[in-house]
Amino acid sequence: MTRDRHGEAAAIFTSHGVLDATTTILAAREVGPSAEANPIVRELLAMGELPTVVAMLAVVGLCCGAWPTAADALEAPGWVGLGIATIGATVAAVNLVVVFA
Repeated sequence: MTRDRHGEAAAIFTSHGVLDATTTILAAREVGPSAEANPIVRELLAMGELPTVVAMLAVVGLCCGAWPTAADALEAPGWVGLGIATIGATVAAVNLVVVFA
């Protein structure tokens, strides 16, 4: 199975990268970095917002760059990429609940 998975990779990057990084920063501003569940992100937040965003986008970017090859190798159906992107959007939504609650 070889298909164009760049749209899936873009959706994953948008939700897990851009949306999650943005809402993580907003939530940390609201409740403090100590409330972050991920210990690595918590340490990054302690270093500052810019290192946090750069690291999150870099890691997610690398994973999304590998997504088309990995998904093809695993013969993953298209809904898997959409599901991963949906999880990222859900995480961002939870962050927004923290910000606006």
